[in-house]
Amino acid sequence: MALQNEVKAFLKEGGGLANTIEGFGVRDAQIDMALQIAQAIEAESTLIAEAGTGTGKTFAYLIPALLSGKKIIVSTATKTLQQQLVDKDLPLLKKVCGLKGQIVLFKGRENYLCSQRLALAETQEQNNKSDWQKLSDIRDWSDKTKTGDLAECVQIEESDPIWRKVCARLEFCQAVGCQKEADCFYPQMKQKASEAQVLVVNHHLFCADLALREQGFGELLPNADVTIFDEAHQLPDIAAQFLGFSVSRHQLDELCRDIKQAKAEESPESDDLIDRVNLLAEQIKLVNEALGKWEKRWTWQQLSSTDVFLVSLKRLLNHLGALADHLKGLEERGKLLAAVAKRTQEMEKQLKAWLETEKETEVRWAESSQARFKLNMTPLSVAEPFKRQRESIGGAWIFTSATLSVRNQFDYFQQRLGLYTAQTAVWPSPFDYAKQGVVYHPVGLPEPRDPDYIKICLRAAWPLLKVSQGRAFLLFTSFRALGEAQAILQKHWSGPLLVQGEAPKNLLLERFKSEESALLLGTSSFWEGVDVKGKALQLVIIDRIPFSPPDDPLVQARESYLKQKGLNGFAHFQLPEAVMALKQGSGRLIRDQTDRGVLMLCDPRLTTKRYGQSIIDSLPNFPWVFEPEQALDLLNAQQDIE
Repeated sequence: MALQNEVKAFLKEGGGLANTIEGFGVRDAQIDMALQIAQAIEAESTLIAEAGTGTGKTFAYLIPALLSGKKIIVSTATKTLQQQLVDKDLPLLKKVCGLKGQIVLFKGRENYLCSQRLALAETQEQNNKSDWQKLSDIRDWSDKTKTGDLAECVQIEESDPIWRKVCARLEFCQAVGCQKEADCFYPQMKQKASEAQVLVVNHHLFCADLALREQGFGELLPNADVTIFDEAHQLPDIAAQFLGFSVSRHQLDELCRDIKQAKAEESPESDDLIDRVNLLAEQIKLVNEALGKWEKRWTWQQLSSTDVFLVSLKRLLNHLGALADHLKGLEERGKLLAAVAKRTQEMEKQLKAWLETEKETEVRWAESSQARFKLNMTPLSVAEPFKRQRESIGGAWIFTSATLSVRNQFDYFQQRLGLYTAQTAVWPSPFDYAKQGVVYHPVGLPEPRDPDYIKICLRAAWPLLKVSQGRAFLLFTSFRALGEAQAILQKHWSGPLLVQGEAPKNLLLERFKSEESALLLGTSSFWEGVDVKGKALQLVIIDRIPFSPPDDPLVQARESYLKQKGLNGFAHFQLPEAVMALKQGSGRLIRDQTDRGVLMLCDPRLTTKRYGQSIIDSLPNFPWVFEPEQALDLLNAQQDIE
């Protein structure tokens, strides 16, 4: 109760935040949410908190956590959100709340520079002069950085392949006997993380830690008294990635390159090793060819009936095993050879498990295209391991997001993470959706399976796009639909057409905000985590209900798994997934109290199918209009204001 009183004093009118932050507005929902989180922290219980856009959920969870004086882990969905917390929100609140402990941003080890690998890269042949210049830039930066976080080295794009040559990848770590150990950034940051009062991580690192604990291999993160997940709706799928495993062509090709590099450095006379690597590389190509050149996701049933694939994969496993045996005899010649030998053995073990394991609780599947393949083993449920580790660590656990419920019920999210006894609460957005926008649902559209569906949707949207003068997001459920729309709009739209994949996401968003008459076309990555306030965005168009493809291997496996438990796969999996995704997409439109706009939802199934009402009931309470004139009136009013 004492913590709740302290929290209320900070958030109320004339309280600590109002006196510190100019323009701070008191929000009843924020206070109520913060008080419930404070109660969960004091009781060391679990709370699932859905907070609508504009609630102020970040401060609502940070203030009670900081005032509690306990050790806190905050896990976010992305590195961008991590950075925002550490650069902006936490420094401000640290001063207001009188926090004396340290705040540390901690990432996975591949985000940090390895001084030993940098020194090694500087002695090796590079692809071009540009790579030499990049290494020189990294060297200059390495003499100044205190964290070794590669994101700080702004001269080089984060996606640049040069990072792979110098980052602290686990397979190259030679902590014992490393000449650069004293300068090694990752263990220094890990030590700081263990000493921090507030540790900010992302879901990928948290789930990597969860997987290590589950396997009994130790941990990456310290235990905390309070564990908070922001954008928690992404957590179940990320946990499934880490509690399973994958073997990809990229990993195998990289292994071949690294073995050749290690051989050149530490065993130049071992020509037989190169022959074995070349045989493996050739077999990797044959596996890819066996899967065909078209982009596809394969079920195990499809793969196991393809003799040429199984034969080529078993040959790949044989080559990998022979290579692993050969490398065992070379391990003592150097650190690099020892490292690649260990990786080869681990990859052989995983590939063998993928081929031979037949667990009902896991699904084997693959994805392929002309130049790549990836073999995946994914657990059908992460509920039990997540529940096991949560109970082992103890303390208070807070899960928050704008999209965790379906019709204000949390059953689906609770079941996915084993949060069966958690408290739940919803705080709706304070925005006045009834006055700030409308949902335009055009009548007479065909079913989404119609071959001309995208063309007809764009024809219905065209009057709105003209009146809004662009300033629109067009969000699609597939790259194929996006491609169709792009081809049509390129012929007819005179303004800038910004398309996902043609530039980095942040650059596309900056151009969208600054350029006149811009349209932005995106798929899933633009459905969430995108914040465009004001008149720059006045129209959001969504092509269809975001159901997962029924032929997707994971979808088929999960529906079959639920059927065995006597549950309906559509009602207990497909529908709640689609609802949460559509809530995220719809949430792009109104991001501030002064925003106005139109949300155009095209899919006729929203009003023709019985399940459509469940979806509608979960969306923001915009008025629905069915004739274009009503939507055009709102957009015209926006232009008149200008």
